[in-house]
Amino acid sequence: MDCPKCGTQNSGAAQVCGSCGHVLMYSENGKRKPRAKTSKSTVSAILLAGLSLFLTVFVRPTLAFIAAFSGLLLLIISIVQTIRGNKKLTAKRIVLGVFIILEMILLTFWRIDAAPIPNDYTILDLRSAAPFWYGTYNLLNSLADKSDDLTDAPAIGLSSEDVENLEEIKKIFKEKDLQTISRQLQAHDDEILSMWQNSGKGRYVLSKLAVFPEIADLSEPDLGDYRLQWAKNFRRLIFLHRAYICLQSCHGDKGAAIDELIKLDSIIKKMSLNARSLIYKLVCLACFQINIETANFIINNPEIPNEKIVVLKQRMIPFSDDHVSIRNPIIFEYLTFRNELRKITREPRFRYSYFSPLKYNSTLRMFRNFCDKWIDASEHRAAGERFRVWPILYPNMPVQMGFESKLPWYYKTYNPAGSYVAYILTPAAEKVLEIRTKRQVHSDLLQIVLDKRLGKEVSLKARAYVDEYVIDVENKKIFSPGPDGKPGTKDDIILWINPEVLHVNSGEK
Repeated sequence: MDCPKCGTQNSGAAQVCGSCGHVLMYSENGKRKPRAKTSKSTVSAILLAGLSLFLTVFVRPTLAFIAAFSGLLLLIISIVQTIRGNKKLTAKRIVLGVFIILEMILLTFWRIDAAPIPNDYTILDLRSAAPFWYGTYNLLNSLADKSDDLTDAPAIGLSSEDVENLEEIKKIFKEKDLQTISRQLQAHDDEILSMWQNSGKGRYVLSKLAVFPEIADLSEPDLGDYRLQWAKNFRRLIFLHRAYICLQSCHGDKGAAIDELIKLDSIIKKMSLNARSLIYKLVCLACFQINIETANFIINNPEIPNEKIVVLKQRMIPFSDDHVSIRNPIIFEYLTFRNELRKITREPRFRYSYFSPLKYNSTLRMFRNFCDKWIDASEHRAAGERFRVWPILYPNMPVQMGFESKLPWYYKTYNPAGSYVAYILTPAAEKVLEIRTKRQVHSDLLQIVLDKRLGKEVSLKARAYVDEYVIDVENKKIFSPGPDGKPGTKDDIILWINPEVLHVNSGEK
């Protein structure tokens, strides 16, 4: 047979041209049979099926579904044409059709979201000050000024030189010996009194806040609305108060020092009760520690008479669970997360991004479970029932998220966008809870020091980390090992003491 491509003569049994390799096809009567051509509709269906897979992974499942559906229609047209032409229906088309149908079913099933959360949190679930006291929020924000920068603080009256001096004086309180702190404070007498005089604007705001029974926080659950510029200057005022109060107690003005400390403690406690954001709460917890250290300095000063210590004990009472509760901040973080999630789902760029689609309800349920878990932990409650993060048609596979733990792969496959957003916006609730516990331990230690100074019986029973707190007379400290449970490490919770003032002898508890 002659090759139709190059004309070379081949034997009758040859299947391939010996010269050019062209495939020779024959009919039953020995004549060359034309090669079967693949239908254009079938080719288009194959291309669309492949395109739908690409769109599913890299673009948008909605477009993938449209591509797959179009491919199925073209395949059906090809099959109809084949049947009408009395041609044999190949297995290739049947397999392709089954593949496209399964792909469409999986795409449809994958896009199903969980149900909305019933009776979800609102801003009304936050503990808030009464409307009568809303003006305190503006007072607090007046501690910040647009012209504030890293070098000065005009909103509270401090110059760049004052701020620099304050940073140096802060280092004094890193000393481990209370008598050394006292000597160094008196060596900086002029700088401290000058800063105190210059900070009149800030102290005036604090004196006005002190007269209100509540201090409001009206922050909105929006990342762009966190107006906490006042926090930097507020902490500066707290550091300045610590230096001034301790200096006054060294100079013998005991009553004024204690009154100033009690006023400051009252302000911070009222702020902490209604604090909304985690940042706000952390500011309050940090200020609690500074006040505790200030009170401890006064208690261990032998020049302070016991009757003044009694006043301090009566007025500077231990903070309650409400003062250090993180329920408000956790709910506020959830509300903020929900608002940001809504913004993302409306963002056109996100809709066509690598991570679409976003399962809005499932993501919210997952984040709500995370928040409820930490609220239960902070209030020492048994874990309540958690929301199902899957659609009702899905098996209820376990999904837990955390600041450090990773979401399971099967949930990230189901909800890649929601997993990514939750990972970015997950608050470090475990760390905040640890800081909260440390402040409570600090408060316990202060009460022990107070009672020791007044000659009362004390219990060293610890609330966390160990069974009992430790009084180390040799190293002049009362402490609790921190979360690692090992003494002598960085996370020890310590108050430095004067054993002679507290009448504690070596070996005594």
